[in-house]
Amino acid sequence: MNKRKIKKIFPLDFFGEDGSWRFIIRAESPDEIIDAMYWRAYISCHRKDFDLLHLATDKFNYKYHYSSSDSSELHYGLGGEPMRMNMMGPIVPISVILKKWGNAVSVVA
Repeated sequence: MNKRKIKKIFPLDFFGEDGSWRFIIRAESPDEIIDAMYWRAYISCHRKDFDLLHLATDKFNYKYHYSSSDSSELHYGLGGEPMRMNMMGPIVPISVILKKWGNAVSVVA
């Protein structure tokens, strides 16, 4: 790969989610890709342990179609149809995550 292609690829975003909540872990260089993939998966599984909103350097918008089996939760919807919500998710560079939590999370084999 030449330098021109590498610059077009990066930053590389890895989307994670926990239910309706979505976030991006951003790799700025090729040597951050593995860490970004690991942390995206780990944070998706342990979302309540991390405050990504205060670490975010940017945000992205997405649409979420909210539906529930409990009709009482859909009292704002029309005729029982799912509500379409505009949401914002945080974009967090992997370098910030590594600086804050680095080796604090042990990998269980």
